[in-house]
Formats: sequence, C-alpha cells, structure tokens
Amino acid sequence: MLSTFNRNKSKLVIASLAAGFAVHLHTLAQAANDSGSLTINGQISNTTCVLDLGDGGSTAAGSRTLNLGTYTVSTAAAAIGAGTTFGTPATAIFSLKNANGTDCSFTGATRWDIGVNLTANQIVSTGSNVLLLSTGASANASQNLGVLLRSTVGANPTVGAANLNLAQSVAPFGTLLSGSTTTTLGVTGSGNKIALTAQFARTSATSAPTAGAFSATIPLNVWYQ
Repeated sequence: MLSTFNRNKSKLVIASLAAGFAVHLHTLAQAANDSGSLTINGQISNTTCVLDLGDGGSTAAGSRTLNLGTYTVSTAAAAIGAGTTFGTPATAIFSLKNANGTDCSFTGATRWDIGVNLTANQIVSTGSNVLLLSTGASANASQNLGVLLRSTVGANPTVGAANLNLAQSVAPFGTLLSGSTTTTLGVTGSGNKIALTAQFARTSATSAPTAGAFSATIPLNVWYQ
C-alpha cells in the first residue's frame, strides 16, 4: 500500500549566489459577496517519520537551499560541450527521523523514496544527461545554464554519484531521487539515506551561459511502500 507523508510540505531550492534572495509576494483579490471557495487538505500516514533535510533549521522550516556559488562568464564558457559541468557541487543528505531527531523505525512499510514532479519546461536533455532549468524570471535568469543532479543511496552516503534521469517519471511517484526507474521504491528501511548532489552544467554546445541568476524550487514528496 502506498501513502505519502509531508507531501508538498518540503522543498529543495537550488540557486546561485547571484540570485541573492527570493521574495514571494501574495496578494488577496477582492471577491464578490456571492462567490467563494473552500479547500480542505489532509492525509493519513502509516508512519510518524519526518523527512530530515540534513540540518535542524532546514528540517524545521521544511526547505533546504543549495547554493552553487557565483562564477564568471569565462569560467562557464570554459566548460566545452552540452551537459558539461563546472563549478563546485553542493550536496543535501535526506533521511527519515523522529520529530526529536532520533532514528525512525516505521511500521507497515519497508521501503521509502522521494519523488519530484517536473514539467517539460523545467528540464532539458543534453546528450545522455537531463538538466534542471531555472524557474527564475527570464529577464534576470542566466541563459544556456542548467543543473545536473546526481544521487546515491546508502547507510552513510556523502555525495551523489549516479546522474538522475529527470525525464523518467514513474507513476504515481514522479522522478524518484533514489534513481529507481521502477515502481519499487529505492530506499530500504529508515537506516539508509539519499545523497543528492547538484552542479552547474551547460545546456548548449554552441552558446555559453550568460550572466544572470539561477533559481529552481522542487517540491519533495515522501513515499512509503
């Protein structure tokens, strides 16, 4: 039986330092007296585990930011070829914990994984790699720039090693961060973790990345099996 916990409550933000910070503005539209809507959300989970994002502050906030740094146009241009990576990679380690930070032993399921649902305009294929694209404003976003994601599953992984195929979607999970491409979730027990590493990469063989910011936010859905 499949269930989700903290679905769309946690997210991973990948950004360059040039992006500085993001401000999300929400406005309330005046509604007519005879209209309105009610949304009721909820879920039942077979576990009390919390998705640990790698540090206490990020886990409590439900959001982890990976800063990939700021590089010159010449540094980016020196990475010749579509899909070629450059710059220093950044890694997040995901695991399951109890609310008090101790290891979580869940019952009723033996496997778990993290799924992300990406649309066609969020990714681009460059040869054998599929890169994540910036979702920032086009006027400020660097062009011809993407991010390669790699992952590793294990008891104590420190870096992602296998390139994630972000175009591979497994219903109903989406792209699984373990790298699994089947309906069998890729992480066994709460003792294992997922290391996810992000690194800048060129999306074009002929056009180098331009000056600008990169920012992408990925909602994380935890699945149990």
